[in-house]
Amino acid sequence: MKKHFALALLAVASMASAAKYGTAGCGLGSLAFGDQKGMIQIVAATVNNILIPQSSAITTGTSNCTEDGVALVDRERALFAEANFQVIKQEIAMGQGENVAVLASLYGCNGASVGSFGSAVQASYGTIGKSASAPEMLDAIDGVVRSNAALSTCHSN
Repeated sequence: MKKHFALALLAVASMASAAKYGTAGCGLGSLAFGDQKGMIQIVAATVNNILIPQSSAITTGTSNCTEDGVALVDRERALFAEANFQVIKQEIAMGQGENVAVLASLYGCNGASVGSFGSAVQASYGTIGKSASAPEMLDAIDGVVRSNAALSTCHSN
């Protein structure tokens, strides 16, 4: 395993441009192994989650985690909201929780703005809580993020 990891790091260092990625998805492993077929995708998936977590690459739009130059963060946000819809609504009512913190990070909030995000969405629970679907909830949250000065370091898109 150490040998594969060292090879991955060498490959990343020597690659000048990003290649397409294989079944392991985007991330550092995709830079090292591209879309090679077979068991190497297991190594790529492992690399994607050891050195720089794949979720970080998706959030920042690095390591092949872009779509026409636009970060896949909107898609990750939508998938996360869909998978955790009811729990997120419950945590928004409280203004805090693990899922609210993850959602805040998917909006680009960090540091003190994560707490501000929780407070802002809690204050808007009357609107957000009525959401019948994850996309509707995210639309409401987008409006909160755009209109709240305390969330200026966060972004809705």
